[in-house]
Amino acid sequence: MIERITVIGAGATGHGVAAVLSMRGFHVTLYDASRFAGRLEAVEQRGGITLLGEGQGKGTPARVTTDPARAIRGAQAIFVDVMSSRHEEIARQIAPHLEDGQHILIIPGNLGSFVFRQVFQELGVTADVTLTEKEGNFFPCRLTGEAEVTVGMPLNLKGRAASLPASDTRRVLQALEGVVEYSANRNVFEGVINAGNVINHIASTVLSAPEIERKGDAFSLFQYAFTPAVVRCIDKIRLERQAVIEAMGMQVHKNPMGMIAKVQHLEEHPEIHTFYHHMDGPNALDHRYLHEDCGCGGAFAVSVARRLGLEMPVLSAFLCVAGTINGRDYLGADGRTLENLGFPPELTLEEIYRQIEG
Repeated sequence: MIERITVIGAGATGHGVAAVLSMRGFHVTLYDASRFAGRLEAVEQRGGITLLGEGQGKGTPARVTTDPARAIRGAQAIFVDVMSSRHEEIARQIAPHLEDGQHILIIPGNLGSFVFRQVFQELGVTADVTLTEKEGNFFPCRLTGEAEVTVGMPLNLKGRAASLPASDTRRVLQALEGVVEYSANRNVFEGVINAGNVINHIASTVLSAPEIERKGDAFSLFQYAFTPAVVRCIDKIRLERQAVIEAMGMQVHKNPMGMIAKVQHLEEHPEIHTFYHHMDGPNALDHRYLHEDCGCGGAFAVSVARRLGLEMPVLSAFLCVAGTINGRDYLGADGRTLENLGFPPELTLEEIYRQIEG
């Protein structure tokens, strides 16, 4: 049974996960790099992490540290709660300290398992560890003060996950019993192709560009962005992706338009009022709402569509515009496409599945 968990990430999700797991009785270490020392020191000075909103309480990690050796050694599970742009950095920090039997859970997955695997191979890691990706995040949240997190939705320990290779998934989920209640995806692709934020964030952020640049910190996507014209674009992307998911032999896991529908009828959904009023952002276009959702789930979906002989003209167009805005090539060098994950164009999707499922 897992008792010792290291949470990596001094952002909102890392704080929130460390608090929740501490409140549930696990021995939690909260770790991040030295440039985040101030946030970690605040946790110590305030005697823990306060949860507000839909996650009331206070959790006190057993240890906070900027020393990767102290963070990793002895941990049974390692929860990686950082933006996808930091996956390589974190993999390099923890690689020298890994031990046999440790389970690494990337939240949200965003195909980070490929990055971690590549770094571990490059650095000659011999420890027998597993790499698993959670579909979606732990919960929506924001840092609203020192050692303080406001949670936007009620805590739900259920979810879906898959390991790389997928042959590890069952034993990982068995090991995590009592910590989370995840069911198995077929493989890591199933989680990223169902990422809700690809639907919710990309078109709405691009079409809100003038307002984001004008309002800055005062902008809130879910309060201002979802006009009828924007929602039509979002729904078209949803339909494009649905066709890809079905062609992949998978199922759409939930209605990605569900939150938008609730926002449009806020008076009927008091359960999302905290989310609506406190989950602000993006405050700029150089933001994870574009970098992560375009560069991971969006780029992946388009690359799979091409491999299957399908087209995603609307999503592709938004990725091109977002790339122009931010000076990035989300559909090329800066995206987690099949090609950039190491699968050359001549491989079929079924051949790739055999490689990642083990």
